[in-house]
Amino acid sequence: MYAFLRGAGPALRLVVSLWVVVALLAVPAARADLLADVLQRGGLRVGVAVGVPLFSYLDARQELVGSDVDTARLLASDLGVRLEIVRLTNAGRLPALEAGTVDLVVSSLAITPEREQVVGFSMPYARLYVVLAGRPALSVSGYTDLAGMEIGVTRNTASGALVARFAPRARRVDFESDMMLIEAAAAGRLDLFSTQNAVLDAVNQRAGYKMFEGKFVQQEMDVAIAMPRRERALRAWVNAWVFEQLRNGRLNEIYRRHHGRDLPAELRPARGGR
Repeated sequence: MYAFLRGAGPALRLVVSLWVVVALLAVPAARADLLADVLQRGGLRVGVAVGVPLFSYLDARQELVGSDVDTARLLASDLGVRLEIVRLTNAGRLPALEAGTVDLVVSSLAITPEREQVVGFSMPYARLYVVLAGRPALSVSGYTDLAGMEIGVTRNTASGALVARFAPRARRVDFESDMMLIEAAAAGRLDLFSTQNAVLDAVNQRAGYKMFEGKFVQQEMDVAIAMPRRERALRAWVNAWVFEQLRNGRLNEIYRRHHGRDLPAELRPARGGR
């Protein structure tokens, strides 16, 4: 049933089995269990935001590719079910979970206290770096410099929340997706925006020159798989899966293939013998 456990060591198999059993016992008998539902239907619906550079974007053939796409494929394969990718906007990731139209969200979703009140998160599987980007001629080195200035952000993202919290006197311009933000910035409609490094690179690639530069790093943020909060058995399985794929290096291989660098060492458990 859990394909990835076949290659794991006996100690890991025992730990995972105990996690899942305990989680299942904790689920009230009167309500359905999402993990059981997924296994019964033989399919996993994973929400992925389209247009997030390196994580999930359309290639030249208009096929969805990126590290999150490969992560979702590996997860479904190891669970032993077919994968159904549900294409979303950045702003639509949490609403899709709340509405029950997806089982999981694997979509560069950073862990924040506000989001933890709404959805359940797995242990981190990746990391993103939120930066404030601006035209090279602008003198900006911190949040205090942003008062009264117009800042582009993608709606319902951690970068937008950071601007709202630390630069309340800035004028936010919200975009529904990273792709819309990229198009606006590359077209010259923005002088400053808050985003992750990969989006900044995509803006400059679209412009054809270094139109924007990173002014300062706002925050390093852990990225996790999101699911409905009360799904204990599903979270136990996903946590065990993430841990094993970080330990055996498969998630790092995916990240390095798309992002050109390794995951931070603190996210990668020491590799042990099988």
